[in-house]
Amino acid sequence: MARTPKSDTGDEAQFEAESPRAARVVQKREFVDRVVEATGAKKGDVKPIVEATLDQLGRAFASGETLVVNPFGRARVSMRKSNGKGSEVINLRLRRRGDGADSDED
Repeated sequence: MARTPKSDTGDEAQFEAESPRAARVVQKREFVDRVVEATGAKKGDVKPIVEATLDQLGRAFASGETLVVNPFGRARVSMRKSNGKGSEVINLRLRRRGDGADSDED
């Protein structure tokens, strides 16, 4: 469950859990369209790059690697579980700074 700062008193921020809510699902098609809009590049050029990027992300997390990419943040595998049907559940922990950046280099 996501957490938000409760107060800024003291050295450590206190956190209060956000109310659980259904997350909006973004399909690959919409994600590609967002990248096209953000970059101004042609969809035919963007789609294979996005697909390759998503493939590499999947491979990195499947092998247990930690990914540190600014401004995305630091993502690491927090739990892996096989469902016994040939697929696997991988839970990730994403840590982002308040300004959306991470302190490590690209």
